[in-house]
Amino acid sequence: HRRALRDSNAAGAKYLFDSRKNGAEYDLGDLSYTCGRRTDAVKLWALWKYYGRKGLGRRVDQKVDQLEAFVEEVRRRGRADGSFALACKPWLFNVNFFYFPPRIRRILEARGIATTRATHDNDAVNEGESENDDFIEIPDDIAQDMSNVSVLLKLRLHEAGEMIIPYQPLNNQKADCFRLVLAGKKDIGINDIRHILDTMDKYGNDL
Repeated sequence: HRRALRDSNAAGAKYLFDSRKNGAEYDLGDLSYTCGRRTDAVKLWALWKYYGRKGLGRRVDQKVDQLEAFVEEVRRRGRADGSFALACKPWLFNVNFFYFPPRIRRILEARGIATTRATHDNDAVNEGESENDDFIEIPDDIAQDMSNVSVLLKLRLHEAGEMIIPYQPLNNQKADCFRLVLAGKKDIGINDIRHILDTMDKYGNDL
C-alpha cells in the first residue's frame, strides 16, 4: 500500500514541514498518527489526570510568565539596535519574531523603515485598528531576502548543534519569521532567553 500513511495522516502543515530545512527528506513526522491533532484530546486528559486542576493551572501561569519575558527581551533588543522585532501579536505560548542581520538593518534604515515599529509596549488593539497596525511591514524584495536569512540561519544553528528553532509563514507577513513555542515542563529563564537570541545573532550576523 504505497503512500498509505501519507494519504491517511499528512496535513502538509507549512509551519511544521518545510522542504528547505536540513534533512527534510528524512522527516517522517507528517506520516505519523501522533503528529496531528487526533491525539491532542488524549494528551490533555492524561496531563489533567497527572497534574490535577491546580497543578495544570500553575504550569499555564508559568508559561505565560516565560512568554512575557521572551517578548520583552525581543522588544528590548529591537529598541536597542533593531536586531529583533515581533512579527505579530504574541498569543498563548507562541512568539513569532524576526531576526534582522546588520545588512538588512542598513537596508531598512536607508528606506526609512524602523524595525522598532513592532516593539511597542501596548499590545492592546484600539477601536478602528487592526492587530497588524503596530507591526513592521517588510517590502516584497526584502521579504524574500528575509526568508532566505531565516532558512540559512536555521541551517547554521542546526548544523552547529546549537538549537532547532523553526521558521514559518504568517498571514500578515510576506517574510518567513521564527517561531518559539513555550511548551513542555522545562523552565525557560532569562539566561536561556538571552542565550537563544545571542546565539541567533552570533550565527546570523553576517547573513
